Amino acid sequence: MGNGKSSPRMAFSAIADMLVITRPQMMELRNACLRLSKPNRDKTNPGPVITKRSFQKAMEEIGLPAEDVDVFDHLFTMWDVRGEEKLFLLSFLSGISPLASTMDVAVKIQFAIEIFDVHQTGRTKLEDALAIFGGINATASYFGDSVITPQTIELVMEDIFNEKNEIYYMEHINEFATHPAIIQFALSAGTMRYGGTTMTGA
Repeated sequence: MGNGKSSPRMAFSAIADMLVITRPQMMELRNACLRLSKPNRDKTNPGPVITKRSFQKAMEEIGLPAEDVDVFDHLFTMWDVRGEEKLFLLSFLSGISPLASTMDVAVKIQFAIEIFDVHQTGRTKLEDALAIFGGINATASYFGDSVITPQTIELVMEDIFNEKNEIYYMEHINEFATHPAIIQFALSAGTMRYGGTTMTGA
């Protein structure tokens, strides 16, 4: 999730430079996926679920280039650690959303939260923020980047949410982007590599 000033540069950012998809197209993809998704009966993660077939159909609907389709197909497979060919849609899309932007860290974070904020409330809950940042962390790990631990992500959220369960995220974007742990992540200076198993299959 580098900002073009980072050294060493994340593989995540290098892949973003190679892809054609834009942020408006990523929003189109989200909306197409929402139309094709199904409600999730699991109360611990109440967001919609998307099957691999439906995800491929959504990519076809918006006319995503073959190169991008190939990358996203591989990412779907890597997220689907249970091999069920279905995922929690919003966690997945927010996790891969930085691939649609070569802008700075603050812009990437804002966009990832907007992807998750389907109803455009301007707010994000603590549990949703954990899912978003966990998803970005997991995606980065799939490209071989060093990442931060889930415990570190929890500490970041504790610092920013400050005992609140919900915040207006636009008021805190700079806090997210300038938090030492997020800077560490953006510099590909994390302390571990992991598969993000807690963020995957539905």
